[in-house]
Amino acid sequence: MDVDRNHIRLFVLGAVVALAVATIVVFVRGNRSHELVLKVEPISASSEMTVYAGGAVATPGLYALPLHARVATLLEQAGLLASADQSALQMAAELHDGQQVIVPARTATAPSVAAASSVIASTALATPVPSVEGPIDVNSATLEQLESLPGIGPALAQRIIDYRNEHGPFGSLDDLANVKGISARMVDELRDLATVGS
Repeated sequence: MDVDRNHIRLFVLGAVVALAVATIVVFVRGNRSHELVLKVEPISASSEMTVYAGGAVATPGLYALPLHARVATLLEQAGLLASADQSALQMAAELHDGQQVIVPARTATAPSVAAASSVIASTALATPVPSVEGPIDVNSATLEQLESLPGIGPALAQRIIDYRNEHGPFGSLDDLANVKGISARMVDELRDLATVGS
């Protein structure tokens, strides 16, 4: 009978040990499965993006910005040059990872017609006129020298030269009245400023 009791005790003890081992195995496997699940879970997405700024900026290059950043944020970091044309940019536009933002420079505008005219006029005024001491000899004067006389423009100066080339030198200042466009009154106004030479 003692033998039967020992068998029963051994059986119960064995059952308890087996149950304990099974519990441990289940617990360990459960933890391993949990660890495997944790390892398989996807890595969380980055909270930053990388964009490029170039063109009319002080520091062109790559910039790490928070997700959903705007063009204005990028350009604040890159620094706009004075020549940057901000009107061509959508400052409130949302940036995306890998995006490239090139800032254009302002183009020089063509001068207005009035400004161009003033430049031409000032250039014309700055053109030196050959200076001649004393009265101008209408028989040897150049086109520019004749134009320096009051009332004589480019057309009349050319007519004077054409007339003397065709008819020879002027005999007197009064002969200037023979040139088309020159009146006797104009000749009188030129008496102190022009001569026919000696």
